[in-house]
Amino acid sequence: MDIYQEALVAESQQPQNHGLLDDHDLQHHETNASCGDEVTITLKFSSDGKTIEAVGWEGHGCVVSQASMSVLSDKLIGASLEDIQNWQKADLLPFFGMDDISAGREKCFMMGLKAVQKSLG
Repeated sequence: MDIYQEALVAESQQPQNHGLLDDHDLQHHETNASCGDEVTITLKFSSDGKTIEAVGWEGHGCVVSQASMSVLSDKLIGASLEDIQNWQKADLLPFFGMDDISAGREKCFMMGLKAVQKSLG
């Protein structure tokens, strides 16, 4: 197992920001129809409504989707809503020290970000 796979497995076993927020401004549920992975996110916005103050999430699915959501949840805190709407795969890959991900795993990898972007409209 290479270092990136080890990082994904470790992240999925001890996920960051796991658990839904009781005090949230937004909640969204997303399912990856092609594989059945699911995630529910809760977001709390800053008082000016321009950044994310707190993130909580729950989900189940493959190691890639769960690890990606875990790392993403940490990176969302303090990020501006405008910036998040523009994030793409290339913005997430460096969080894992990767240059690319196989086409077969891309939907799993991107599910959390797509859920957040859809929820923000």
